[in-house]
Amino acid sequence: APGSGRRPSRPDRSAVRGVRLADGTTIEAPEVVVASDPRRAIVEGIDPVPPSARAFVEKWRARSPQAGYESKIDARLSGLPAWKGFDTDHAAALGVDDLLSPTTIVAPRLDDIARGHRLMGEGAILERPILFVNVPSIRDRSMVSSAGADEQVLSVEVLFTPYAFADGWESSAEPERWLEVAADLFEPGFLDSIIEWRAMTPLRYERDLHLPLGHATSFAGGPLAAVLGRDRELTRYRTPIDGLYLTGAATYPGAGVWGASGRNAAAALPDVELSG
Repeated sequence: APGSGRRPSRPDRSAVRGVRLADGTTIEAPEVVVASDPRRAIVEGIDPVPPSARAFVEKWRARSPQAGYESKIDARLSGLPAWKGFDTDHAAALGVDDLLSPTTIVAPRLDDIARGHRLMGEGAILERPILFVNVPSIRDRSMVSSAGADEQVLSVEVLFTPYAFADGWESSAEPERWLEVAADLFEPGFLDSIIEWRAMTPLRYERDLHLPLGHATSFAGGPLAAVLGRDRELTRYRTPIDGLYLTGAATYPGAGVWGASGRNAAAALPDVELSG
């Protein structure tokens, strides 16, 4: 975790003054923490760019935005699904009594994974794509309409789904096909248990959540980059502009380690004391 305290401002260094909203309103603040796409925030959000940060901004401007490669299905189910052919007694003997709330990665063979990556570059999708499957409502009953109901929420992340999908996302029935692929993983009755569902494709990520090219940013540097301090704004959370900090999935340790980057970034701010 980074050390705490704000670096003293030098005469040749500028500091943030706040955030200017779309309607022109300015909210003054001595510190600003950005949790969105860092490239967009740095390239489009800093105005004016102080001389001390020009190289920093140009470094990020030179980086081409990455296109989205992942989609997600969220579905309401009338009850818990059950993995097909899974030995629940064996799992119980190992001390595993919950097979659905942890994320299960369902992947094809290695050569098919490589083929799926190539197909994505051609704007196509693997017949049986990589799936990340879990039922988060088992642990968090606030996700369903009634805590006492049998209703559940299913989450399915689908990898290698290209932003530039050759068949076009708006008219494609491709997301529904992923549910049929998932149905092969569960005991019969899964499709009938679906009350409603939605698909978040790269196109919808861009349109609805304003993610450039539908890419959900995530830190890709790895532990070594963090140790060596490469892209320090992503691993130490501070930028060359005093008072401007980065956090979120694009910073270390990335998506999937919930809350870690936010806690680390908070520790980098002055006068912040963390407990626990």
